[in-house]
Amino acid sequence: MPSARAQVRRDLVAESMPSGRAERAPGAVLTLVALFLVAINLRGAITDVPPLLTSIREDLGLSGAAAGVLTAIPVVSMGVFAPLAHRGAARYGYERTVAASVVVLLVGVLIRLGGASVVLLFLGTLVAGAGIAVLGAALPGVVKTHFAEHAGAVTGLYSAAVGVGAAGASALAVPLSDGFGSWQLSLGVVAIPAVLGLFAWLPVIRRAKPVRTDPSRTGTGTGTGTGTGTTDATEARRTEPTPAPAPGTAAPDTSPWRRPVAWILAVFLVMQTTAYYGVVGWVPAAYEEQGWSAERAGLLLSVFGLTGIVSGLVIPLLADRFTDPRPLFAVTVAGAVVGMGLLAFAPDLAPWPTIALLGLTLGGAFPLMLVMLVRFAPSPAAAGRLSAMTFLIGYPIAAALQIVFGTIHDLTGDYTAVFAVLFAMTLVELAVSLGLDPKHARHP
Repeated sequence: MPSARAQVRRDLVAESMPSGRAERAPGAVLTLVALFLVAINLRGAITDVPPLLTSIREDLGLSGAAAGVLTAIPVVSMGVFAPLAHRGAARYGYERTVAASVVVLLVGVLIRLGGASVVLLFLGTLVAGAGIAVLGAALPGVVKTHFAEHAGAVTGLYSAAVGVGAAGASALAVPLSDGFGSWQLSLGVVAIPAVLGLFAWLPVIRRAKPVRTDPSRTGTGTGTGTGTGTTDATEARRTEPTPAPAPGTAAPDTSPWRRPVAWILAVFLVMQTTAYYGVVGWVPAAYEEQGWSAERAGLLLSVFGLTGIVSGLVIPLLADRFTDPRPLFAVTVAGAVVGMGLLAFAPDLAPWPTIALLGLTLGGAFPLMLVMLVRFAPSPAAAGRLSAMTFLIGYPIAAALQIVFGTIHDLTGDYTAVFAVLFAMTLVELAVSLGLDPKHARHP
């Protein structure tokens, strides 16, 4: 029988093995499939609301500001609840945290079935947003744990899933509402992919190794989990000296709050998320006000989501080939500037190509940022902390701005000023992206 100390050393060696080896394991394909099915749920419970927003407002008597609150709730949740992903992963592992977040999302969707009550509609949206928040913050840690050597490709895969879910939910919302005779039942349909994703993820949980808690963090209540290792290994870390970081790498325990790159990413996320949800939340209503049918306006969001699938696949793959990500950011965000400018100042010139351009660019900028969350983090736990901090700052501010946009519409009577502000924010996004120097991947 091997000694406990020998077993500890084997655990430590196994943890330090490149993720590429794990990726070539027989279960890797099943993990990728499960990741795809789970990621489909990251936007569907958000993008199914805007095409139905006019009907919801009429049925419930919501003002523009109240509608802004409804569209902002999931975005607020994505920031407020994102840190729970890191805490959950520290104690239970990323795999179980992902499963729990899908369950919470499913509960929220089911609560929304009582959407004839304003309270249940808003409560269900809040709960669903909490599930989406934890899920979105946990997935970069999953990628770092299982597929660190191919972060761009795998991020592209689940970004494509996000696009599929977003486009499908927005395209089907109005037809399902008409077919059911109820927008509440239409909102409930997104429970189906949540159930499918949950069942697909269960084998991933069974293959997951026990969680090892970082003893340097447990005393503060902000422990980190690697998803590998044993309790014996934890005891060994208490007695054995911690090796110094390899030259050219960031210290694993560097707090993201002290890292300039974390703040750059947070500001970038504010601008990108505000623009993304500005399109998702207000474009259908804006074109309905111009005389479009609800179904046709909803199809604009489908185009937005479908083109986002393309860029979500391609841009992260390109990121793996670029040591310096700034040229990719510059091209991607510049396209968003052009698209938002057309939406603000010439909305009738070419609405379909404009929305397609915004889908390509805003849909590509977010997964590109996710790749940076993995690249600028030295470990899965650090990726989780960086994601949590970035989301905690970015999403609540972006959500508050959605409420401001609803108020601007109430005051002005149209969406021109809303899209003009979003145009200005894409300009800021472009400027901020130029600060993502590759040296941040090597130095705190």
